[in-house]
Amino acid sequence: MAGDADMAGWTDLLHTSSKLLEQAAPSAQFPTLQRNLDQLEVLSKKLKTKTLLSKAPTKSVVATRLLAREGLSAEQLARDLKSFEIKVVFFFCVVITNGIVIVFFFFLK
Repeated sequence: MAGDADMAGWTDLLHTSSKLLEQAAPSAQFPTLQRNLDQLEVLSKKLKTKTLLSKAPTKSVVATRLLAREGLSAEQLARDLKSFEIKVVFFFCVVITNGIVIVFFFFLK
């Protein structure tokens, strides 16, 4: 009996929506779309994926927020880091005294 009542409810809903569809005149602003349940499921999964990807902040956004919270500008820091260049220079010196070889290595940064 409960199944018959459920089916009657679905039938009424289908009949009501069909009547609304007949009354509504299709317009260029709102074209008529017809989708089956499988198509709706696929489209809703695509939409969910897009929504989840757009809600997740990227690592650069998280880093920028962290720097901003500490009062630092991410753009200025990036410019400073690009202009800063580390050069390592090394040389050595050999000193020979009384038959002893002494080698000095020097590293300059």
